[in-house]
Amino acid sequence: MNNATDDELIDLAAILGFTGMMNQVQFHASIENRGQVGGGFRGVAKGEQLKIIPDEPPNMTDDSIQKLSADDASLTVLNLNNIKTMSAEVVSRLCTALGENTKLKELHMAATNLTSAMVEPMLLALKVNHTLEVLNLESNFITSDMILKILDAISGNKSAVTDLRLSNQRQRVLGVQMEQEITQMVLQNPRLNNLGLDFDTPTARIQIREHLKKTVDANKRLARLNKGG
Repeated sequence: MNNATDDELIDLAAILGFTGMMNQVQFHASIENRGQVGGGFRGVAKGEQLKIIPDEPPNMTDDSIQKLSADDASLTVLNLNNIKTMSAEVVSRLCTALGENTKLKELHMAATNLTSAMVEPMLLALKVNHTLEVLNLESNFITSDMILKILDAISGNKSAVTDLRLSNQRQRVLGVQMEQEITQMVLQNPRLNNLGLDFDTPTARIQIREHLKKTVDANKRLARLNKGG
């Protein structure tokens, strides 16, 4: 040991787990079997150079809203999932643009910290929009009352929504009464063929599953007839 070099002592310290006797660079160099730098135990202590981490790409929400407002034909799918910094004002502008848009087919806003108050402006847009087919609002803070309002908004003749995803809200338990009301609303919708929502009561689950299955079958038959015609 008396004749051991600093590099050998550092390697030995790393093997024995004496991490307090070396800095992080020396420890990783020893583990990865790389040459030691920095003067060993007698080296001058100094800060490590900071790693330059590139900035995150800019939020494209405003650009998307502009395209939505302009009825841009290239914007058929708008994915805003996991953007948790959207303000109520931004969501309101998006909803206004959605109401005037005729090209968007899918709107995904899962895990965006949406509350029922923020979703309120979307109700009118859903009532007048006749091209949106997929609406994904999963993993937010939408209450059962607002879920019922959303279902009501897409029940009109103009609505084209066939896929509605609302599962994993902060309010996980809807309640028996609310599940019954939601079930009745779904049963009155002839277009909806997929509903992402968790139910506790077996009656609601069975009735909705059977209704959605019938809707899917009816849509397939209609598609075959249209293709044959």
